[in-house]
Amino acid sequence: MVTTLYRHRTIHLLDGRRSTAEAMLVSDGVIVAIGRAEEVADAAPAGTAVCDLPGEAVIPGFHDAHIHTASLARSLDALDLRGIDSAHEAEERIRQHLTTHPGRGWLTGGRWDANRWADGAPTRDALDRIAPDRPLCLSSVDGHSVWANSEALRRLGMDAASGDPAGGRIERDAAGEPNGILRETAADAMIERAERESPVDLVSLLDLAQSQLLSEGVTHVTDLDGEDARAAFLRLKANGLLRVRVHKGTPAQALDLALAEGRRTGDGDAWFTNGPVKLFSDGALGSHTAHMGADFAGEPGNHGIEVLDEAGLSLLVDRAVSGGIAVATHAIGDMANRIVLDAYERAHDAAVRAGLRLRIEHAQHLQLADVTRFARLGVIASQQPTHWESDLPLVSSLLRGRELAGYAWSALRDAGAVVAFGSDAPVEPSAPMLGIRAAVLRGTKGSPGGAETGVRPLGVEEALAAYTAGPAYAAGLDRSVGRLAVGMRADFVALDRDPFSVEPAELGDIRPVATVVDGLAAFGLG
Repeated sequence: MVTTLYRHRTIHLLDGRRSTAEAMLVSDGVIVAIGRAEEVADAAPAGTAVCDLPGEAVIPGFHDAHIHTASLARSLDALDLRGIDSAHEAEERIRQHLTTHPGRGWLTGGRWDANRWADGAPTRDALDRIAPDRPLCLSSVDGHSVWANSEALRRLGMDAASGDPAGGRIERDAAGEPNGILRETAADAMIERAERESPVDLVSLLDLAQSQLLSEGVTHVTDLDGEDARAAFLRLKANGLLRVRVHKGTPAQALDLALAEGRRTGDGDAWFTNGPVKLFSDGALGSHTAHMGADFAGEPGNHGIEVLDEAGLSLLVDRAVSGGIAVATHAIGDMANRIVLDAYERAHDAAVRAGLRLRIEHAQHLQLADVTRFARLGVIASQQPTHWESDLPLVSSLLRGRELAGYAWSALRDAGAVVAFGSDAPVEPSAPMLGIRAAVLRGTKGSPGGAETGVRPLGVEEALAAYTAGPAYAAGLDRSVGRLAVGMRADFVALDRDPFSVEPAELGDIRPVATVVDGLAAFGLG
């Protein structure tokens, strides 16, 4: 039995009362005493190890409620087109990457954002000039579009005669030929093909990714990547190398397999639990495919893509719930969120009987009447605050003049809903403190969007709780993780500055100096 006395002058309990402690006694990964230093020391048995934690404050470990960990791992050495402001600059970056990554196999990566480009949209012709014979499959920053060259299109048999797949779209030139941009399920098909034909050592890559996450104070992830990520995580666990707790989601394509295997949400152990099935209702704002109740400004006829219609969504929700699997549905547009809430309302009683918590991933743009439905139905709003900062230009151009509740974490909390924060990495950076900054800045005079009528700025403790206790509740694990209290697993992070003592704009500059998972040093206490 390993017993350690952890001491620090400022341990924030995040209990809603601004309570602090000075010490925690941890035995076999569980907190057995917490409070004033003298009292906790008196409870320590002889021979207890003592660790004085560094930094200015200690908080519960962050739980990323929405992350694509395998995609993050793959991105560590992939082509990165973020921050680029023109198609010309993107082409030059691709040429440079091809020089350092030669070969004839698929080139993946990307993370491009054509909304920033002043010299036109991406086309296959531009990629053909760079790589006429090598297939290029470059995902957009939101992951909902692909920029492909002719060789990649040829390998998938996509040409002028190809119809749009259900829930997707093949963009075309004036002659009806695919122009190299694929949306939603059309993009998914190419990504799946490229990954299948480009095997990587995902176990090793995930090991690198978890080191990065631990350095950012993340002790738990709700992972929404595919079955390959599940297998890699389980391999890490079998080898004794899993250092971040994993609540593993199941992609919709694997629902039948999960039901056949009897994967029930919550089953597992302290390190790996089965999570929800991940469904998609619509696309994304950046790809102009979020399912809205009205056309995007300046785009007549385009109100997004309904990836899964209401009947299909309800069928999958019912099948999952009847098999003991919770549901997490991606919904960004106001119409997508309404459709998902309607499906969840029909499944509400069955989900409650099964002890399952239903979630909406992103819950980004809501009709005003739908805000209160989250709390009434017990639906968790799984949100990513950094999207608000990234999306500001798109919201002002595509959604101007609409009376919607966008990025409404404070309104949802005030209505009684549980909010769970995550990063959506690698779409956004994985560092939680960047999300905390965005969540607290929203609606303040000093924020990028300025003060907004009807938007209550979120408090620091509320934001931290949404990144710790909120995700634990969403995962159904709130009795064991997410808080610092007797009987909880000892997952916590020491920070170089106290988040309660800095200006909101400075929250993103705070860095972890030590991370402890299950009572053991995972970062910074070497």
